[in-house]
Formats: sequence, structure tokens, C-alpha cells
Amino acid sequence: MYLKKLVQNGLITIDYYKNGALKTLKGRVYCLNLKEQLLSLKDEKQVLHSIRLSGIKQIY
Repeated sequence: MYLKKLVQNGLITIDYYKNGALKTLKGRVYCLNLKEQLLSLKDEKQVLHSIRLSGIKQIY
């Protein structure tokens, strides 16, 4: 289910846990590293964010 959302070319919003806190990030997928279990997103300001796949709660 995650991979279907990630291959779309539009903006996605991800709810994820980082250091025990729930955070929300909106952006475009930059890179998906399955070996290291990391998803990289670029937000509207072109800032790159890395998110662990295990910390993702919801993608919409």
C-alpha cells in the first residue's frame, strides 16, 4: 500500500513518529532506499527530509 502512494508524482502528506513525537510532513518523494529503510522527501521549500519507513503511521 505504501509503495502505490509513493510512485505517484504529486504531493503526499506523511504522518510519522520521530523521537517519540508524531509529526506531519508534506512533500514529493525524492528517494526510496529499501536497503536502509529510508524515505527521502523534498518539501515545498526544497528542504530534504529523511524518514524511517518503520516510523510512518499514515500516507495520504
